[in-house]
Amino acid sequence: MNGLRRQTSRQLHEEHVHVLGLLDKLGAAAARQGAAAPAPAPGDETWGPLLGQLAGALQHEVTRHFDLEEQRLFPLLREHGHGDLAELLHEEHQVIREVARPLLEQLGGARAGTLDAAGWKPLRLLILELVDRLGAHARMEEDALVPVVDEILDEDTDMEIWNAHMN
Repeated sequence: MNGLRRQTSRQLHEEHVHVLGLLDKLGAAAARQGAAAPAPAPGDETWGPLLGQLAGALQHEVTRHFDLEEQRLFPLLREHGHGDLAELLHEEHQVIREVARPLLEQLGGARAGTLDAAGWKPLRLLILELVDRLGAHARMEEDALVPVVDEILDEDTDMEIWNAHMN
């Protein structure tokens, strides 16, 4: 998104690009793996790094990103007449968190190599669900949230939010 005026909207955009790239890699790897495939071996060159990146994204990046939106941006959206968008995105955050919780629990076993084929199948399905839900959500935020944030933030509020998010 070229032409964004505010640091906060640019940061949101960069985070969306990052998470969408990771989700694309996860989706492609899960599709190649297939439903009947055994769990990846410990140290698997594809899944090892991807599962680590996914765990980090869910534990830190997505959590921090959602918190920024819910605590700082959604109230501003409501003040500026975009309450429906804030509510829709908040509801999607709740759904994504419901997928992320069991996924994070199972990722530990997968990363340690203790997950068997029976455990891999539900993990793979959770990964595919996350790819679908979080991917659609990030694209919606790109189309709807980022431009509105860029429009409604004044320079001082933008810098205050961006500095708090970056620290």
